[in-house]
Amino acid sequence: MDAEWITALVIGMGLPILIQRPLMPVMEQKLWHKGMRRTNFRGTEIVTAGGLVIVFSTIMTGVMLLLFLLSKQTEGRVVQEGVWFHLGIVSMAFWGWLDDASLEKEIKGFRGHFGALWRERKMTSGLWKVWGGGSTAMLIAYGLTDSFWSWLLGACVIAVSSNLLNLFDLRPARAIKVFWLILLLGMIMSMLSVYPVSYTSGWLWLLPIFISTILMFRHDAGGKIMLGDTGANVLGFAAGFALVQGVPWQGQAVLFILFLFLQVASEFVSFSQIIAEVKWLKRIDSWGRSAEAEK
Repeated sequence: MDAEWITALVIGMGLPILIQRPLMPVMEQKLWHKGMRRTNFRGTEIVTAGGLVIVFSTIMTGVMLLLFLLSKQTEGRVVQEGVWFHLGIVSMAFWGWLDDASLEKEIKGFRGHFGALWRERKMTSGLWKVWGGGSTAMLIAYGLTDSFWSWLLGACVIAVSSNLLNLFDLRPARAIKVFWLILLLGMIMSMLSVYPVSYTSGWLWLLPIFISTILMFRHDAGGKIMLGDTGANVLGFAAGFALVQGVPWQGQAVLFILFLFLQVASEFVSFSQIIAEVKWLKRIDSWGRSAEAEK
């Protein structure tokens, strides 16, 4: 690894640490005064849309990385991947923010949102998020792939992955843990595949958001702030990006089917209830939470 990549990795790891610590209290205060609050499962009112901290940290670091790589005349493909990644981050954050800021709190799940469309001819914030997220997934997948079928599969993986994290953002730090798990699955599938995919540059763009989730973890796990749809959408997109870029199509297809199954299952069962009844899942789910967040 040459000096250029070492410097890029240092920027990708170091800037989120420098940015996020002073940014966190400022963003939390602004969100609170803006009325971005939700009552969590314990009945406590806390700030939501805290994922904006991750978004700002990731984008600011990404801009510096892009400027550095452009100054070094790095291979165009690497820069293009970075541009597509950050465009996707901004777009997914926007659609998630619209849902977080919406007053439509009672409508839940696909059945609820499509039911409102059928009965009232009304586009809910959730449906706008689905439309916007799906459109974003198709656009980003187009920029990352080189054939119709790889584009179609990539768009499906990104779209379903983006929404999947919303299903798990119901308890402190659960969405972050699922994000880490998806990245781990992607790495394992890539290494075990008989058709390995070279993805050295892709991890450079994922590194800042990964570091940002580590920094956010104690705040989320402590029940002090919610990621909201803003954060869950962005983490889901980043996970989908990692899979499209780093996992062969066979692995992408398997994960897409798994994610789709979980999406459909969520309409009929409670994941929180299942996790509470399975000891090892409950242990993982509880890891890192403060005693107050567990009550």
